Amino acid sequence: MLNNFLMFYAPFIVLIGSLVLAFVVAPKDDAVRRQIDEEE
Repeated sequence: MLNNFLMFYAPFIVLIGSLVLAFVVAPKDDAVRRQIDEEE
């Protein structure tokens, strides 16, 4: 039961986790912050 649950939801958990991680790490990245400042 739990194995089927993980098989189905693992890709969504990884996808959401990577998006959250990207938003957490991005503000700390100087290159990204510099690019945002240039666009404004």
